Amino acid sequence: MGDEALRYAVLLSRPEQLDFHALAEALARLRSVPVLDAVHEARSCWGILGGHQEEAAARQEAAALAAAGFSTLALPENLVEDLPDAVMAARAELKPEASDFYGAEAAPLRVTAQDVVLLCAVVLKREATQTITTQKDISLGQKALQVGLLMATGLPIGTARMRKEEKKTVPSPELWGVLDIVLKDPARRLRLFSESFDYSCLGADKVYDTLGNLRVLARRLAALWPEAGRNRGLGFILEGKPQREMGYETLDDLEREARWLLTLRTLRA
Repeated sequence: MGDEALRYAVLLSRPEQLDFHALAEALARLRSVPVLDAVHEARSCWGILGGHQEEAAARQEAAALAAAGFSTLALPENLVEDLPDAVMAARAELKPEASDFYGAEAAPLRVTAQDVVLLCAVVLKREATQTITTQKDISLGQKALQVGLLMATGLPIGTARMRKEEKKTVPSPELWGVLDIVLKDPARRLRLFSESFDYSCLGADKVYDTLGNLRVLARRLAALWPEAGRNRGLGFILEGKPQREMGYETLDDLEREARWLLTLRTLRA
């Protein structure tokens, strides 16, 4: 069949086994490389390993990882689920029986617990800058000029005149968050950005910062939809774990993880 032959991927079959350090050690033994060389592959796989392989190679890799204690499966890449395109949601009305989400369309999208197959949350860091003002000593030549003026005029010279202001642009990393709600029948995906969502739906639980509100909203939605699948990021929020240890670098990581979790749920169903 040549290029038309099915290509296989290796998937972890138990989400709780997404342990970056343990996975890096297993991959290092499998690849015969130092552990440090396997860290990037472990941290970027998000449950989907060794893609675009021939079946025999994929099954051999799955077996080697299984021998290292991981539950794995090898399957054709065309069985790995794709995500529906994301539709932005700007506000919501949350109710136990059904919640309405509003975006660009005038009509709301009504969501029930039976509609939600996966709820994902992530906190990411992005590079930003800020301008600060610093005080800098004036040069020796300028100081000599100031002293000369003092001697010539007898007028006092304030210490402020011996320093000058300087504006500097410095890095200022900031945190932001995303919530993805994956729906079924039909397949759809709602996306909420922490900075652009109206959190009025939280009522008295609303706090003063957008990231804090995103966490409150994530907990509220998880309680409304207890049967929905949950990603690592949402688990960290629900358990109060440090967000710096979530492990996500970009939205691509979130989407790869969501495809993995969605595939596992589909196979189990």
